[in-house]
Amino acid sequence: MACVLGCYGDSILDITESKPIIESSPPFNLQSNLSAQSTPHPILQGLNKVFSNLHNDNFISLESPKNTESSPDSKLDSIPPQPKVPASNNANNTKPPHKPKNPSNKPKVLIIMDDLSTLEQIKSLEKLPLNITPSLFPRTAYSPHTPKLAQRLSQQHKSFMIHLPLEAQNFAQKGLEPIKSGADTQSIKQILIAIKQDFPSLMYLNNHTGSKFTQNKQDMRHLLSALDELGLKFIDSVTTSHPASEALALEQNRLIMSRDIFLDNTSDVAYTKAQIKSLIKKAQKKGYAIAICHPHASTFKALEQSSDEINANLELLSPSDLESYLLQNATSRYIRARFEP
Repeated sequence: MACVLGCYGDSILDITESKPIIESSPPFNLQSNLSAQSTPHPILQGLNKVFSNLHNDNFISLESPKNTESSPDSKLDSIPPQPKVPASNNANNTKPPHKPKNPSNKPKVLIIMDDLSTLEQIKSLEKLPLNITPSLFPRTAYSPHTPKLAQRLSQQHKSFMIHLPLEAQNFAQKGLEPIKSGADTQSIKQILIAIKQDFPSLMYLNNHTGSKFTQNKQDMRHLLSALDELGLKFIDSVTTSHPASEALALEQNRLIMSRDIFLDNTSDVAYTKAQIKSLIKKAQKKGYAIAICHPHASTFKALEQSSDEINANLELLSPSDLESYLLQNATSRYIRARFEP
């Protein structure tokens, strides 16, 4: 494995060297509306040591698109409509698989699983007895089936998010071309309109990478303005110790939810279970929290083994339900735990 290391770990990519990087243009290019200066830099390679304590939001194996005839995800086109779960009062609400005995006394927590792009990952998530919100990549050559995955989730009245690539400090990835720092509101809006066309029921997005973009107040103003015009909402993954969203939330008097803890900076079952315990403590301390995890085998195992503990101590909510809870309890400013990469 060759890895690129950068500030706060949002600039780390795990690439299997025997498999080529995507060279063809994706069917939906996030940068098609931006200026020529946004041409992606080559992916840096050559460093072999992985610092396991850094956030691995970019620790995805970026492979060439699978042959659609042999790919399990190609079967998505032939999947019959999923049986619909009876709709709740909130169409975007996900009914937790485990019904808490006394939910009103439990901290409210949103757990997001980032980097999702395959049917296999969605099925693994569905097997967990936990109300975890999937965050799907936009449709690209690397992730061509995500609109179908979102359709599957919507048919089951399950919430989903889009994991929006934003520019990092020291990271470039051609297959998931990020929105570059310096993009104006209209350019960002056109990108979001294209995403919205692929995901008609979309409400929430969080950032994939973004340590450069999300600490720039002007960039974030443009993004938030574009999101507002389209009725979309942003949850900050917090991949920098200086997120501009915190200052903008105060300036604009708006609630911007943000990540409190990553559960799997290290792909290790014991580490993730320890982070889950930390999540419970953080949530109990302030009454709510947001955690982010990734579709690693070790993460699925840790979540399964900790599911009883999670459900006994926390009420897992969808993004819209957590936002509603905060507003109903006069929490107009999201107070997050201290920065943890």
